[in-house]
Amino acid sequence: MLNRFTEKHPRTIAKMVSWRVLLTISHIVNGFLATGSVLVGLKIAGWATVINSTLYWLHERAWNFIDALRKGNEVRTFDDREPRSALKMISWRVVITSSNFFIPFIVTGSWGSATIFAGLATAVNMFLYYAHERVWNIVPWAKGLSKLIDPSLAKVEDAPKRGRKPKTANA
Repeated sequence: MLNRFTEKHPRTIAKMVSWRVLLTISHIVNGFLATGSVLVGLKIAGWATVINSTLYWLHERAWNFIDALRKGNEVRTFDDREPRSALKMISWRVVITSSNFFIPFIVTGSWGSATIFAGLATAVNMFLYYAHERVWNIVPWAKGLSKLIDPSLAKVEDAPKRGRKPKTANA
């Protein structure tokens, strides 16, 4: 038997909200450091709340399909190992770097300010992301575990088709 570790949707939402709070603070500070204006930081944070929250949700749900580098835990159902958190951080950085450049560029119209913001965001937010993942790892809430049959034992022809009832002898 194989185990399938999964995070339930409410957990993803809670992680997204807590991540958004951290990033809003980071965006305001980075926006101020890049431009000298708190208002610009607030504008960047506002746009990023909508755009980056959607990107974060999609990233989390995609990683939920990958069981690599997870292990069972009697108290918390499962744990993500440190290398998984690091790989998630790297893949998130690839996804979010363009957003951390284009949102400030749209707000300021300045390539220089957008570049400074993206550099600051990359340095600060990589650390924040990894720390956020490690903290959530110890929270057992809304983690799931299901048993899967060994794929080598499953017969494709015996499996019912999606949306169809299995054939019976009387049919």
